[in-house]
Amino acid sequence: MIGWPTQILAVAIGGALGALSRYGLTVLCTQTSVSRGISGLSALVGGGPSFATTLANLIGCLLLGIVYQWSESVAAMAQTPLNPKLLLAIRVGFLGSLTTFSTLIGDCAVLGNEGRTGVSLTLLSVNLIAGWGLFLLAIWVVRGVMS
Repeated sequence: MIGWPTQILAVAIGGALGALSRYGLTVLCTQTSVSRGISGLSALVGGGPSFATTLANLIGCLLLGIVYQWSESVAAMAQTPLNPKLLLAIRVGFLGSLTTFSTLIGDCAVLGNEGRTGVSLTLLSVNLIAGWGLFLLAIWVVRGVMS
């Protein structure tokens, strides 16, 4: 068992890295030439900020699936388990601050209030369905690699 000061530090470091990554995605999707190149795809889910939320959530689901299956596979092969501080930093800290359900719901509410209910439902559906799909894909790939 790791002590709570170490747990807090692991979550804080992971959280800072996840928050910076999230901010970087938002800048990339709203303030750079990349945002112009993805404008059609971005419009599907309501524009730059909503697209950044979607990317963050989908990347987070994919990474969570990889970390989940990797840690399960390592444990099943009776190898040295992954460092609990590292798992805490990744799962709770990094992925917790990278992804955000509350921002997704807020984006959906804004789109709905603008009368763009269809886009709002598309945004929600893409995040939930594609997120679950990427999580499962990551598990399948890691199982294949580790077996």
